[in-house]
Amino acid sequence: MKKITNLLVAFGFLSMIFIIAIYVVITPNRETSYIENRSLAAPPPLEKEQFISGRFMRQFENFFTDQFPLRDEWLKTYLHLQSSLGKTFLMGYYVSDDEWITTEPKHSYPKNELSKGAQKVSEFNKRLEEKEIDFYYVNTPHKVSNMQFLLPEYIEHGAYDQVRNHFLSSLDEDIPKLDMIEQFNKTYTETEMKKLFFKTDHHWNAEGAFEGYQMIVNWLAEQQNEEPARPEALQLESYEEKCLPDKDFVGSFNRQLYLTIDTVEKKCSYVPKDQRYQDYVVEINGKESAVEDVYGRAFHRDQEEVYYSTLHTRDYREMKITNPDLEKDGERILIIKDSYANALSFLLAQQFYETTYYDPRHNRDRSLLTYVNQHDFDLVVMMYNDPSSDGAIYEYTEPTN
Repeated sequence: MKKITNLLVAFGFLSMIFIIAIYVVITPNRETSYIENRSLAAPPPLEKEQFISGRFMRQFENFFTDQFPLRDEWLKTYLHLQSSLGKTFLMGYYVSDDEWITTEPKHSYPKNELSKGAQKVSEFNKRLEEKEIDFYYVNTPHKVSNMQFLLPEYIEHGAYDQVRNHFLSSLDEDIPKLDMIEQFNKTYTETEMKKLFFKTDHHWNAEGAFEGYQMIVNWLAEQQNEEPARPEALQLESYEEKCLPDKDFVGSFNRQLYLTIDTVEKKCSYVPKDQRYQDYVVEINGKESAVEDVYGRAFHRDQEEVYYSTLHTRDYREMKITNPDLEKDGERILIIKDSYANALSFLLAQQFYETTYYDPRHNRDRSLLTYVNQHDFDLVVMMYNDPSSDGAIYEYTEPTN
């Protein structure tokens, strides 16, 4: 009897492996994961060198893991199980009782890398001084570092403040710096701060971005001892709040948790009541594009799902917005940015004749300094949501790919 039982167990185990193998072979491979927003591993080539070096098995393991049958459903089940067991962090994320998602805090404090990055920014500033171009550094607020109060009291906060303060203090003293994290923390209570960020995404929402827009423009005007070009465009009364209450919001953090958090998000953008955006000339990578194809695409398409990028703009290698109203005496500004500036892109363009956005993450094949030398800018603003130890985003003399 025992022998029969053992045979049945072995047969069942081998059958399962056999069925899974057939499923993997006959099922078309998925190239990307919608949930994880990344490319999935492809089957490794059947080459002699691959087997000899051992790379075949390593690549096959990655391929099998990525293409496992019903992989997303298994992971969702795993997350629900972990949550029911009271786990604090689910795949590196924390979900509060009121369904706010943030990440497990980072405690790394890479002083040397941060100092090197600050040195490169300072050297870039000197190059701009030679061309008589004003340079400014803006540290936009990041949800994770701004809202560590979301974490339980027994969790030690991350080293974000140390990292930011070290980086900013390592920049040359003559570089004007705006630390918006410090300003947000001084200005808003925890309850007020929650109105400025998405619950399930890592970005600020329309309200938070508008507060940031006002802060940046007023600060730049103060640094230049001038009034903003269009003070009336800093007043919320000049805008219509357009929202999409009947569509589903897909937050970046929630995607990493396989959309297991079902909560209500406010999905809105601010649009000038005078429809001034329609007068803009928008160029993407040097080619003119219609405003509705770049800004607020969620309002012009039938897709049921809304993203931060479709409420505002998405990441572009290079985007230039020309504001014809300021052609006579407006400035030409270059903004070196990450995704936090996407919610600011059309707002800031109201204050300058030409507003160019340059994303180093998508320009690794060319030198930032060369790009600056090829254009005519009056001022340059480096605008990142928090200092990084990734030195590539501070590189300006050489391509980084």
